[in-house]
Amino acid sequence: MTKSGWIPARVLVQFLEGHEMARIRASEEGGPAPAVMKRRSDSSYLLDWTPSRALMAKATELSSDRYRAVLNLGNLKVSLQVLTETMPGTLSPRGAGTCIRIDGSIP
Repeated sequence: MTKSGWIPARVLVQFLEGHEMARIRASEEGGPAPAVMKRRSDSSYLLDWTPSRALMAKATELSSDRYRAVLNLGNLKVSLQVLTETMPGTLSPRGAGTCIRIDGSIP
């Protein structure tokens, strides 16, 4: 694993009021990062965020690149991609996994 393009093993998403923003926690060490959230369909959302410098100082495993996730609440799956510009001409790191609903705050 390198600092450029690291895919976190666990990502926590907290939907905020209005369902246009979310808080992302992608590290045990750092705090949450704000994310822009857009509805793609009745059951899926696009989340887009970049960890802050302060968060990266605490959570050294995170990349400074932009992260994008598609969260599908219909089948409880997520796909995650790092949109990196540090390695032009290479494929962006990607990951996929399953989701668990912790409470009823998800739209």
